[in-house]
Amino acid sequence: MDKRLQDFFFSEQEQGRLNFDADLKYADLLRQSLSLFPDGDLPNPVFDLMELTNSLSFAHGLRLGLDLREWAAL
Repeated sequence: MDKRLQDFFFSEQEQGRLNFDADLKYADLLRQSLSLFPDGDLPNPVFDLMELTNSLSFAHGLRLGLDLREWAAL
């Protein structure tokens, strides 16, 4: 992912505008996933995969939103 997009993604999380835990389905699925691991933490590769997919989804949504804004201005 582009460094600027990644910085924006983390900034949105830190400022509370992108809060995955606020989504009940996400929180439930995360709880179920964590229960599969006895130490209570996701293994690093699984955590890294989740971070990457979240970042890619954010980047796609942002690009789509910008494209829609441009399209609507026509």
